[in-house]
Amino acid sequence: MNVPTKTYDSPLRRRQQAATRDAILEATGLLVEAEGLDALSYAAIAAKAGVQERTVYRHFPTKGELLEAFWRWVNGQAGIAGFPTSEAELLRLPPEVYARFDERAGMMAALVFSEAGRKFRLRVNAERQDAYRDILAARTEGLPPEAANRLRAIVQLLYSATAWATLRDHWGLDGRASGETVSWAIRCLLDATARGDLPISPPSATDISGK
Repeated sequence: MNVPTKTYDSPLRRRQQAATRDAILEATGLLVEAEGLDALSYAAIAAKAGVQERTVYRHFPTKGELLEAFWRWVNGQAGIAGFPTSEAELLRLPPEVYARFDERAGMMAALVFSEAGRKFRLRVNAERQDAYRDILAARTEGLPPEAANRLRAIVQLLYSATAWATLRDHWGLDGRASGETVSWAIRCLLDATARGDLPISPPSATDISGK
């Protein structure tokens, strides 16, 4: 009688691999909270996760792949599925997301202030800019290009971990309070834009006269 053999890629095996991957990312988060992102090493991650160092390499062959997966994991911890896709999301999300940032404040601060975190944020900058162009397309239609770009820039800055960290460190605001403040500020900026109050200097009399 032929007995079917278990395949290596069994459902149990996949669950075990997923659990190991999650343990590695959680260990990465704990180390980032304690020591900062720039000090990460595969040996330290393996020790914290309770696995062999080669296991970490098997899941994440390069540090770039590890950091990319870690960034997605951090976003998942904060309930962020990606960049906002609508103005409604942009106004609704900050209190929820910033409150979750508070739950992992050490890790988030390390991501904000480390050189490695800055480099990763720059890697996705084109995607970020495209998202805010789409969100604010109706608001910026017909605006001078410089005014449109400044509006996108300040709105994006407000809805960022950098803004969360600044409001927390410099003003003692908790995540929900800072998120509510950010939502209010974005709403005020959009209302001002609708009234024609733009973030560029009005032309001077000299500019108008051409002198």
